[in-house]
Amino acid sequence: MGTAIQKNVRQFSASYLIKKVSECFDSIPDHRPNKCVIPFPNFLKSAFAMMHQKFDSLLGFDEERLDEICCHNLEKLYHVKDGKVPSDNRMREVVDPINPLGLKTPFKELFSVVQRNGALQAYAFQCGKLKDLYLLPIDGTGLFYSGTCRCDDCCIKNEGKKNETFYHNIMGGCIVHPSRKTVIPLAPEAICRQDGSTKNDCEKAAIRRFLAQTKHDHPRLKLVILLDGLYADNPTIALIREYGWHFIIVAKDGNHVSLIEAMNALYDEGQVHHHNIVDEKNNTTHKFRYANNVPLNLQDEAERVNVLDYIEIDKKGIQHVWCWVTDLELTDDTVESVMRGGRCRWRIENETFNTLKNQGYQLEHNYGHGEKHLATNFAYLTFLAFLVDQILELSCPKFQQALNKPKKPTRKRLWRKITSFFLALMIDSWDSLFKAIAHGAKAQKIAFDTS
Repeated sequence: MGTAIQKNVRQFSASYLIKKVSECFDSIPDHRPNKCVIPFPNFLKSAFAMMHQKFDSLLGFDEERLDEICCHNLEKLYHVKDGKVPSDNRMREVVDPINPLGLKTPFKELFSVVQRNGALQAYAFQCGKLKDLYLLPIDGTGLFYSGTCRCDDCCIKNEGKKNETFYHNIMGGCIVHPSRKTVIPLAPEAICRQDGSTKNDCEKAAIRRFLAQTKHDHPRLKLVILLDGLYADNPTIALIREYGWHFIIVAKDGNHVSLIEAMNALYDEGQVHHHNIVDEKNNTTHKFRYANNVPLNLQDEAERVNVLDYIEIDKKGIQHVWCWVTDLELTDDTVESVMRGGRCRWRIENETFNTLKNQGYQLEHNYGHGEKHLATNFAYLTFLAFLVDQILELSCPKFQQALNKPKKPTRKRLWRKITSFFLALMIDSWDSLFKAIAHGAKAQKIAFDTS
């Protein structure tokens, strides 16, 4: 399952990456008024370890934290100083008030590491004359929904009514490539009530913050933003262009009647182009219909976009239809690249949200709601654990060996192995842990006292 790294790419170790995360936690200021027994960074390091080890609850982690083996491994692998691990209640109290903005720093740091050392080049996307672009699908997903639990970050549905409910959503984005299953997530953006606001947050507002944060953190990155049809509007497209990026956005028939009418008019004038590709290997036909410089809607200052209609006819004769608007020039030579780039939008749903919810990370699990930012902070730490694992799968041979050990490898199997070793054996390094999983740890006999 792990993809071999390129020879000219630096190999990352789990020890190196987690040390970088730990150093970021060390720089977050302690909000507690008095000096305490447990160092402040230990709270975030322990919470991150809980997410990275895929514990199913804070209580489950609390039951193990005082065990000698667990304390040893938390110190050696996650830099939790002096084996001082906070209890579940104390962790909730201390992590709750932490500003979530501080937890975005490790994402930027790890991404910079990947970028500086050549691993990001594996995600470079080409389209015609444009080189070294990077595809960034962005979307929102739900985290929490309750009729009772509530915090300052909660959005509210049916406010003041009998069926009033509270919820958390989050916006995520990740660097993807059509030929790679691993993704590189950027810092997420919580969709939650903003300070001083009496209104619910929404995806349209959150994506503006997400794009602004991305531009601030990665000002030189040449991006192609991939979005759902919700964002195929003038303000979003104008903002993406203002940042100097490109876009491929889904266009849905029901929401873009004027765009369809404009395409039909261009077709009547002979300005719509057609291009077909027959893939004999997979017995698949690709049909493209495209036009450039089409008004997005009927507004006087409507954005001009290029429109790509695409039909895939599979080996069973079933048709699958897509439509995108983009600023990438459409020609017979570029339509296939734009199509493959546009279809990568699903990577944010399949390879990111689905993985985080169903493959061990338990993104939707309520580890503790708190009064301020606890639920948001735990979600950020879950995304951070996912980022570390994705980088390891991309460029750590020892991790790849451990992942690919069985004939039919799965990530969930590896997570179970890592946690079982973490709780049973004193481990001095991540390399030794991955080696033990890949090559088999020596069986240990348990001596029973029969006296």
